[in-house]
Amino acid sequence: MSDRKALPHEKEDWKGYTLDELRYLRAYTMARMEINRDQLRRNFSNVKNLKAIPGKGMFGRILGTLSYLEIAVMAFKVGGKVFKTVRRLRK
Repeated sequence: MSDRKALPHEKEDWKGYTLDELRYLRAYTMARMEINRDQLRRNFSNVKNLKAIPGKGMFGRILGTLSYLEIAVMAFKVGGKVFKTVRRLRK
């Protein structure tokens, strides 16, 4: 039923991770954390740069940090909820 990947420690004959495997997993996790930290820094600097633009309100700054696809998905979700509410009120 489920296509879940079998983890090594769920097998009966598993004896544990080797030292090389532990080093690899640690390096992989550290690299992933560094990538996430850089993305967060980049996003934060984009928000800081938007504050310097005169004439943009808070709503404009928030929309400026989102991609067009994210805005379209949010508009679709909000529009669906508004449509359902209006339809209930008309009944």
